[in-house]
This record gives sequence, structure tokens and C-alpha cells, in this order.
Amino acid sequence: MSKRLDEFLSKIHTTKNKIPEYATIIIRPGKKLLDFKIKKEEDNILKVIAHDQKASGWFLHSVHIPLKNLGLSYESKDKEILEYLSNPNKITKSKLTKEYIEDILRKYLDILPEKKKHFFRTERFKKKKEFRTGTQMKGF
Repeated sequence: MSKRLDEFLSKIHTTKNKIPEYATIIIRPGKKLLDFKIKKEEDNILKVIAHDQKASGWFLHSVHIPLKNLGLSYESKDKEILEYLSNPNKITKSKLTKEYIEDILRKYLDILPEKKKHFFRTERFKKKKEFRTGTQMKGF
């Protein structure tokens, strides 16, 4: 299964194809993936949801954001891309992309560089729970 995922990643990261090049943010890498689904969000953002062999249910594996949504060219360096990903206020080209990255930062804290070109990962793999404060009304 990871062979299919590697094939998908190689397709979206080559400049030979007509597909726009993406910046990949790996949220939670799976050990042995049984299956994965690719969902297209608004503004050409791709979301990969995977199913692990040992864990039950589906989890968010990675998010792929087109570099043109960030206002960057395909030849841009990882430091430039990381600057935009860690500070979404710099993104002026796409409001939806800006909100999406803010949501990722809110849930997973920080985006860190990875060894491969245009690959990044989050600081934590689990969602940060938002606790409600104050008195809560009980539902009947």
C-alpha cells in the first residue's frame, strides 16, 4: 500500500507533469497502511486520509498545498515555503489556504522541515484538544 502512496507523492512533486507542484505537510505517518483516500478540498488542497493495519478507523495522513496558493514559484527553497507555512499572515494570494494553514497550526502546533524537498511535518501527530472553560449546560 505504501507503494501506491509513494507513487502518488512522486506524481505531485515532479515538474514534468502538468499537475501543479505541492508542498506536503505530513500530519501522522503510518507504519503499515492498508488503504488511503485522497480528498480534494477547496482551492486544490489535497487531503490524504489513511487506514493503518493496527489502529482502527481512518486518520489524517497528510495535506498537500499547491505552491501557487502560497504565492511562490516551483523553484522556491524550503526555507521560503516554511516561512509562509509557519506564518500564514504572509499569504495574500488565497484566503482559503490561509485559513486552512491557520487551522493546521491551531490543531498540531507547529510545522517543521523534513529532509526531502518540499516536505514538512507537524510538531505533534495528535490533535490538540480545545477545552471549554466556564460553566456548561448539560444536555437532556
